[in-house]
Amino acid sequence: MGLGKYVSSLLVIAINCILALGGSLVLYVGIYLRHTGWIEVLQNYWSPINDIVTALIVAGSVIIGLAVLGSIAALCRWHFGLYIYAALVLLLSISFVIVAMATFVLRNHAIDWESSTYPANSDEELVKEKFDQVYCYAQAAYICNQASVSDALEMFAPALDLSIAALFTNMTGGVNALCDDYLNDYELISGVCDGCDKARQFKNFSSVIDWANEKCPRTAKTLEFCGVFLNIDDSKSSSGTAPYSECRIEFLNLVEKYALWLGIASVIICAGALMVITFVCMLRFRDQRPLGTWTLLSTPKQH
Repeated sequence: MGLGKYVSSLLVIAINCILALGGSLVLYVGIYLRHTGWIEVLQNYWSPINDIVTALIVAGSVIIGLAVLGSIAALCRWHFGLYIYAALVLLLSISFVIVAMATFVLRNHAIDWESSTYPANSDEELVKEKFDQVYCYAQAAYICNQASVSDALEMFAPALDLSIAALFTNMTGGVNALCDDYLNDYELISGVCDGCDKARQFKNFSSVIDWANEKCPRTAKTLEFCGVFLNIDDSKSSSGTAPYSECRIEFLNLVEKYALWLGIASVIICAGALMVITFVCMLRFRDQRPLGTWTLLSTPKQH
């Protein structure tokens, strides 16, 4: 086995590592968006985002699979397999040119919104409405299932008399115990029970909670807003403070971050695809030349 064969195989494997890196980033962003509530927020601004995220997950997986195929074809000197591989990569790279353009446009919109006062345009009003819903669903699911009874009272019954609220300060068993044991005696806590019953219908957006705890923690005012919203389903309530009002900059920064990652991943994939196509064209050209003209991509002739 000649040095040229080793070099050409290593070159293809290196290119495939670049493609696999891009595919991994795309897959990560797609899975992150799929398993959080943010996709529902962005859907108001970019309606096909749900289908796009599904396509990204599939495309990221396919790219990683193609990178493995290309490496095997290079190691086995399977030229026909390399041609098929290059054709598939070319088709995918065309779609990722579009993805790169779309994500950078999305990122620029987020930057423009960040530099403007709310609302930057009518689209942001729709985004705010959905953001408030997702934020409140996530907070309610957390508070009703994991937080203390005091937190639940603060969210769903902020006007409850302090003397009554004090009775439940050290209560164990959470909201379930509160509603089972005390609802008949204290009708004022019915808002807590009704709100938590509704919250259990929604997904537990744990990633949204993690992000909120780090970037935009809940406050008494946002909990009050969410409590009213969940009880009367009014996202335009004047009670408390809407979460988007406090989290706007942090959320737009999140959009900018993941749009940038997806854009970079798309550029990496397109660059890797260009290298693959160039390499395969060189290989094809070498196959049409007299034996010995290209030594880098061929196995030395045995005598």
